[in-house]
Amino acid sequence: MVDLSIIVPTKNEEHAPSLIRELRRHFGSKAEIIIVDKSESAMRKELEATGERVMVQESVGYGNALMDGFRAASGKMLATIDADGTYTVKDLARVIAELEHGGIDFVSGDRSKSAATMPVHIRLGNRFLTSLFNLLYHKKMHDVLSGVFAMKAGAFDSIRNSELYRYGAGTIFFEIELSRSGRTMKDIPVSYGERQGSKPKIKIKPIHGFMIAYNAVRNARDYNPLLIFGAIGLVLFLIGLVQGAFVLAGYAQSGTLSDPGRALLSLLLLIGGVLFIIAALILDLLLAIERKLYRERK
Repeated sequence: MVDLSIIVPTKNEEHAPSLIRELRRHFGSKAEIIIVDKSESAMRKELEATGERVMVQESVGYGNALMDGFRAASGKMLATIDADGTYTVKDLARVIAELEHGGIDFVSGDRSKSAATMPVHIRLGNRFLTSLFNLLYHKKMHDVLSGVFAMKAGAFDSIRNSELYRYGAGTIFFEIELSRSGRTMKDIPVSYGERQGSKPKIKIKPIHGFMIAYNAVRNARDYNPLLIFGAIGLVLFLIGLVQGAFVLAGYAQSGTLSDPGRALLSLLLLIGGVLFIIAALILDLLLAIERKLYRERK
């Protein structure tokens, strides 16, 4: 087993061969470099000429490329860096050093202090998605969509068989799944530059962002049921309360129940809200017991 495995997903990135050579110069023999490639034949030949291992990606998408590479890796630490030139090898080295000495399971790069190179809508979307992730999973991350991160092999083993999300998968997939398995994480500031040569692979940014948010909420049901189901219950209860107030106001004025349908709806909403809140409390208690038993088994 080597100390470090670096996975580089590629798809016709012109900058990739020079990045691969720089990675080898910097990390030397202590690292294995695995290129997971979905390029055209000419570019693949350039990658093969670096002398590093090239895996032809049969699956589809960035997230699958990472999963394929991590599953094939043998390092004690697993890392990745985008091949488009937006991140530097020195920043990857800092992320790996933080993982090695920081006593946590996952470290990623935080681009928020270098975000001036991002389009405004992407910068704002990233900020929103990071805030949503922190709320749902009780974390303190600054950038959940970074293209440079590292994790311990043991942490990856806990999510090795996790099913990749159909849409919106990428870095946040690993952060969500590792959070659900009780792993620790942080991010550190890194630089972020312009892409070198190749065009962005994701064409429809708003839809991509929506699907990331959807996956974050969907998977939080199992991680934080009190927040998800409790919020639903509270909304139902408040709507029922408002509806009931109108019914009672009408009854106080006329002395008769003029809108029994609204009264029944109010009652159902109040009961439904209370049931959702009770279910959220029970699920949260069961989840806390499960996590305690998991920590004791470790």
